[in-house]
Formats: sequence, structure tokens, C-alpha cells
Amino acid sequence: MARDDLLIIGAGPAGLSLSMAYDGSSRILERAGEVGGLCRSVSFGGAVFDLGGHSFHSPHPEVMDLVEDLMAGHWSGQRRDARVHFQGELIDYPFQNSIDQIADPIVAADCRRGAPTSTAAADAATNLEDWIQGRFGEGVARHFMLPYNRKLWARDLRRVSCEWVSERIAGAEVQAVKTPNGAVVPKRQPLRSTSEIGYPAEGGFGGIFKTMTSRCGPISFDQDVTSIDLNARSVRTAGGATWNWGRLVSTMPLPLLLSAIDGCPASLLAAADRLETVSMKIVMLCVAGPVADAPQRVYVASPDMPAHKIAFNHTSSPNLRSRPVHAIMAEVAYSPDKPAPADDELIATSVDWLADAGLISSTAAVVEARVVDLVHGYPVYTHERPAIVAAARAWLEPRGVHTIGRFGAWAYVNSDACIHEGLKLAARLKAPWGAEV
Repeated sequence: MARDDLLIIGAGPAGLSLSMAYDGSSRILERAGEVGGLCRSVSFGGAVFDLGGHSFHSPHPEVMDLVEDLMAGHWSGQRRDARVHFQGELIDYPFQNSIDQIADPIVAADCRRGAPTSTAAADAATNLEDWIQGRFGEGVARHFMLPYNRKLWARDLRRVSCEWVSERIAGAEVQAVKTPNGAVVPKRQPLRSTSEIGYPAEGGFGGIFKTMTSRCGPISFDQDVTSIDLNARSVRTAGGATWNWGRLVSTMPLPLLLSAIDGCPASLLAAADRLETVSMKIVMLCVAGPVADAPQRVYVASPDMPAHKIAFNHTSSPNLRSRPVHAIMAEVAYSPDKPAPADDELIATSVDWLADAGLISSTAAVVEARVVDLVHGYPVYTHERPAIVAAARAWLEPRGVHTIGRFGAWAYVNSDACIHEGLKLAARLKAPWGAEV
């Protein structure tokens, strides 16, 4: 293989978009037997499930144009419908903007009374717990935002930094930022009930990435990377195959990438081991009957429901809505600080809760259930994360290795941001050899 050829580890959104945009020959090594990574879809019982709740939206026009061109009219758009389940009722998302819908007047008054008059406390916060209290006040924090985020992050929120909140939490929006060269770059906005979202017109969210493959270089499946030799510029996989490379781009979780590299400095390995992740169990329920008026997403802070987020996937397109069964996914976060219940218990508790909440007609409506365990669900923004990622990249890139994607960059990003990252790196790599580093 020529020196300027590109080897990509991982056929998720970042790896696929990089291969699509790269000028030159490339090959993708994918550990699984299909593309999509965390964005792949699963079908059983006539229902279509994603790994968590997925919909497509982006502040990057070039990414939107790319995906709409890829789907060539096989695309469904709609306004997002998200709710919060609170004290037995569904109110509009986000919670902090829907206090008037809270049935309990004492709780509603508590949330209003505690609202801050400025953002000074939030601006000064260095961790997520202090930021939530400073931005929304004690009432909103105590009744919803703190218990919800403790379920989601599965750890002490004081260990979570808050530089990411403007892109994820409604009420913290920043419309755009200036780069060092003066360019104005749009920022991702937190999703609201008024957000416009897209989804494949047929099948699941993973269809976007299956379609991408027609414009990519070759993909070799069932290739689990076990060792990387930087001197020989080669990769070995669990099956014994060896792949040579001129440039290497990895979307593997960063600690796994570094541990696979022969001779990686012990200090880098130790630092990468301190990166934290939220693991996820996705309870997938195939439910008989039409979707009716189910919202697309329901967020739950109550400890009675193990999941923090429930996605009704068959509200994603008219085609899915028309099926005689529909898919419900309950996303349950876990970590060493917050272990997950056994799968059977998760299924039973989730089904009972959904029936009690009136979100399914009865427990008997569930005709099949499965649980998918994702060890790497969400990267955690700990205080030392930026320095660890920067040090790893500073060591890797002069050696011809780049690391991108949700867990390659250890960044809480969606599929559109991963596509954007792949496109940007492809543009960098179009420079003469060595110029990009």
C-alpha cells in the first residue's frame, strides 16, 4: 500500500464521512459486521430500533446538504415533540420553560421563586452541579435538573465540567463563536420542542450510514484492531490480518487506541485510563398497536423509572407510524458509581412503569423485549479530559495518526458533528504529505 493511502478504524459517521471526502484511496476496518457504530439500527418483531433515540439536525449547512443529497428524497422531516414526565403528568420539554404546566402549585411556586435574576453564578461555575443551581435556581435544580442529570451521568455531578452545556441544555445557548482567525462559526443549539428534525423515510436511522457506503472506499468487516506498529506503519487485527498504512485515522475509544499502539508512553496510557464514560443499557420493547399520539421523547427524573430517556422510535417517520407494532427504547445509564439492574429486572420495571404512566395500553402489549449493552455510551466531560485528549493528539499526529469521533475525541457529539469532523479532517489530509501536522 502506498505511503499516502489512508486506513480508517471504524465505520461510524466520522469514519464513513472521512472516507467519502478523502482524495485518494482509503480503506475502513470495522470491528462489527455492519456500518453505523452507535448509529446503527436493529429490527425485530416488525419494529425498528436505534441505539438510543436518534434524529438528524445540524448547524452545519454542508452536513445537512450532504445527508439530504445522500438520501435522495428518501427523507422525512417533522417538528420535534419532546415531553418531561413529572409527578404523573407529561409537560413540555424543557422543564424549566414549562413551570406553568406543573400541576402542584407548591412545586411550581418553588421553581419560580428560586429562579436566578442573572447568570453570574452559572458563569462562575466550574462543575455541572453548581452550574445547574446557578443557572436555574434551587427549585428547578432540586425538582428536576439535578435528579435527571444524576441519572444521565451516573456519577457525582461535581466531577463533571460544564464547558459543553451551551450545546446540550436549553437555556444555555450560544448562537455562534469566533475562531482565532475571526471567522464566525455557528454553534449547535440544544433541541427544543420547536426544533425541526429529519429521519430516513423508510427503515431506521442507520440507513443514513448504509447509504454512505456507496461513496466510500472499501470496508473490511469483522476486523477488531489489536495492535498498531507505528514504525512499520501497520495494523494487526484479531483474525491475524495485517494492514499497512500511510496515514491512520482512528475512531476507536481513545484509551483502546493508545493501548493497542506498541511502545505508547506509559504516562499517556495512565492518563487515558482516567477518561470516564457513561455506559448504557438500551431496553428495546416491541409493542403491539399503533403509536397514536405518543411523543418522540420523554425525559424522566423519577427514580421509579430506571431510564432517564424514553424514545418512541415509530414516531420518527410516516412509514414507521403505519406499522402494526412500534418500538420503544428506554435508555438506562450506569457506571461503577451507579450499577445497572439485571436485564430481566430492567425490562420488567420499564414495562410496568410505561403501563402505569399510560404510555402503553398494558403490560401485555409488549410482545418482545431485548436489552443492548453499550459499554461506551456517553463520554464524560471531567475536568482533566481536555488536557488528556490534547496530549494524546500531540503525540499521535506527528506520527501520522489522527483520532476523531465521539470516543476518538472523547466529545459528547452527535452524528452530524462526527460527519463534520470527518469532512474537516479530509480537507486537512488533502494537503501535501506532512503539511497537515
